[in-house]
Amino acid sequence: MKGFIYNAEGLSLPIEFAPGVPFKFECDENECGKRVVIEGVVVEVDSDEFTRVLEETVRKSPEFKKIKEITARRYVFRGKVNGKEVELPVESFEDFAKRFLGEILILKG
Repeated sequence: MKGFIYNAEGLSLPIEFAPGVPFKFECDENECGKRVVIEGVVVEVDSDEFTRVLEETVRKSPEFKKIKEITARRYVFRGKVNGKEVELPVESFEDFAKRFLGEILILKG
């Protein structure tokens, strides 16, 4: 499955993951503007836990407030970003595309 991990060192990064399966992702300075190493697992969570992680992410980085619109499958990354323990929201590409297209259709509709 492919998706975005939000607020990994202030970035929204595309990752490939299988829920519940540990992975490692590295992005070098040329690609991401800084070196980012992500190690951990993405898990599907209930809406209360997802909301908690989402709210905490937006509180720490208000520029991510747009992700409050995520309503589909709820995934959370648990692990380390550049060695720091984190919990971050994750959205599948499929759900992102549906949300994005929904916005476009509403704006044009």
